[in-house]
Amino acid sequence: MIANSKHPVPDLWTAELARTRAQRSRMQKILMAALRIALICSLVTVAGAGAASIIWLRDLGIFRMNDSMLAPITNYRPPDNSLVLDQSGNKIGEFFDTYHVYVPFEKIPKSLIDAVIAIEDRNFWTHYGYDPRGMARALLVHLKGRRFQQGASTITQQVVRQFLLTQERSIARKVNEIVLAHRLEKLLSKEKIFEIYVNASFLGNGAYGVGAASWRYFGKSIDRLTSAENALIAGLFQSPSRYNPTRWPRRAKKRQMQVIASLRAAKLISAKEMRSISAEHLKYSTYQPINTEVAPWFIDHVRDEAKRLLADKQSLIKNGGLRIYTTLDHGVQVAAEKALEFSRSHLDYIGKRAPPAPHPQTGKLIQPEIEAAVLVTDPRNGSILAMVGGRDYRRSQFNRTTQAMRSPGSAFKPVPFSLALAGRHKWSDLTFVAPVTVENYRPRSHTEDYGTETTLLRSFYKSLNAPTVELGQQLGLDQVIQHAKRLGIRSPIKNEYGSLLGSSEVQMLDLSRMYGSFASGGRLVEPTSILKIEDASGSVLWELPSVAERTTTVMSPQTAFLMTQGMRDVLSFGTGYSSAALASYAAGKTGTSNDATDNWFCGYTPDLVAIVWVGTDNNTPLIGDFTAGTVALPVWDKFMNLVLAVRPPQNFVMPANIVSAKVHANYGNLSPDGVTMFFRQGNEPKQTSSPLDALNQAGRDGYRGIFLR
Repeated sequence: MIANSKHPVPDLWTAELARTRAQRSRMQKILMAALRIALICSLVTVAGAGAASIIWLRDLGIFRMNDSMLAPITNYRPPDNSLVLDQSGNKIGEFFDTYHVYVPFEKIPKSLIDAVIAIEDRNFWTHYGYDPRGMARALLVHLKGRRFQQGASTITQQVVRQFLLTQERSIARKVNEIVLAHRLEKLLSKEKIFEIYVNASFLGNGAYGVGAASWRYFGKSIDRLTSAENALIAGLFQSPSRYNPTRWPRRAKKRQMQVIASLRAAKLISAKEMRSISAEHLKYSTYQPINTEVAPWFIDHVRDEAKRLLADKQSLIKNGGLRIYTTLDHGVQVAAEKALEFSRSHLDYIGKRAPPAPHPQTGKLIQPEIEAAVLVTDPRNGSILAMVGGRDYRRSQFNRTTQAMRSPGSAFKPVPFSLALAGRHKWSDLTFVAPVTVENYRPRSHTEDYGTETTLLRSFYKSLNAPTVELGQQLGLDQVIQHAKRLGIRSPIKNEYGSLLGSSEVQMLDLSRMYGSFASGGRLVEPTSILKIEDASGSVLWELPSVAERTTTVMSPQTAFLMTQGMRDVLSFGTGYSSAALASYAAGKTGTSNDATDNWFCGYTPDLVAIVWVGTDNNTPLIGDFTAGTVALPVWDKFMNLVLAVRPPQNFVMPANIVSAKVHANYGNLSPDGVTMFFRQGNEPKQTSSPLDALNQAGRDGYRGIFLR
């Protein structure tokens, strides 16, 4: 906050009052003299030069003036900032070219109305658009041989000049101004003229109108201003640059005192009120654009979406007074930002382990910046609840949640596995873990499980590559790609087996759709950021279609539930084991690309999908034993614990025709010591002995002791 200095003169208001009274006395004498001179001039004109006067007035255009010339004022549609609101109706952003906050007359505080009238046009409520006394004063100065002054303009005249005339200082412009002002007062009420004046005037610091000035100088709405603050704003109309309080606090204070003295002289305040208002200490607010405070990447995304939705009305997005109602949940947004902030030391440590890379412009080796992004949606209706497109908006406005194309790694594996479970496969099916080569493609694997048998479930939660590729071969690559598109992957998927392991780049929104379809029981709801757009009059320009209209069934509830249980096991036993405490009410999958350039954790509850990405913008590899479980999962864990503290967790609902059984994790037989697996009813395993038992009975003891959970 910027505080003004102490009063330059302790009794300045007393001096201003005395000076005002003296000026008033001198002005009365000048006015009387000017009126006499004006009367004499008028008589001379009428008696001796009537024809010449008529010609002069004709040349000024007086006889051509009509009410239609005032249309820019009478039809005035005020520019106003377009506001962006979160799902609770709180302002989180605004779009504008010039900063306006339009305030209708009935909402302008009386103390501000009185202050503007007192300092700008004391006879406003009684004159007819022009003030004869002020005119006489200006005429007297002119007849004394001085340069014609702009003074003596009423508020109505100033409105006319601002909308219709130039700032030229001449008798011709003044006469036109007077005639048009008089006509305007016949067409509009005093209240409407005053409303236009205080809203259309530039008041410095980028603010147009008293509502905008209230926010720019004091950081609050006009209804919360004190009388002292209103007096300061009223003083800005004369010269906003000269009296800008954030630059010239002493000048602004002196001008404020002149306004207060004028209020007292007009008997609009008492002497006691004058002393109280003058003594109030003013604190000025340093303007901070709200678009960078709450959810900056989300605000940018909303602007782009609004342009798309209002393709034929894009001019309204700035200064159109729109009200854009969005899906953002402020509490979830704060949790996402805090998760990244709390993970700062963790992410910085990872960054130090990355090798230096050449700068794209200079070629100089630099230490790469570790970036991160978080996208949170509601799978039930597609609402984007939170969006953090990077670690520091001031450093980079690039939105990694909507603009970046990154390799998902194993975060893509739910695609082939869900396709398998939708068909004849089940979690207890056996597969042999061995190096695999398909069309010259041989996936790498970080596992030591080669040479062993295991179930589909264990190969999934341990994220084994070879079984995934073999499964993709059985299903057919084309079928897997088509299934990925059904699940919401809009980015192109390469027709190669590497895509089974996430080699094709996708957007975070793609993964949000896909994991949302599992969380919602097989229904895909398109993510959205905007609920409704209204114009300045409250008419709806666009409204989000119903959830039913935006929903597509992409798999059965049974398949979605089976996948959810498999992803809960990722947390319980697999690559997400460090967050096992969350497995009771959440599910998810890790994803790590080659050299850990991209690290993901995609997790969800029944009412929330949270996608976390950590990596470098230039695809610099991370040196060391880094995986998504050690890089991205800690950020997701922090977020989930923060958000679940304010959003009570919900339980996944098991659909009909699903049963569970204890099954050996490696050999797929029923076993009281096994893990809990879920199956479609009638598709559960029947055998109670493992292949290992049969082999031992045949004397093949070489397999004895193989049991990996």
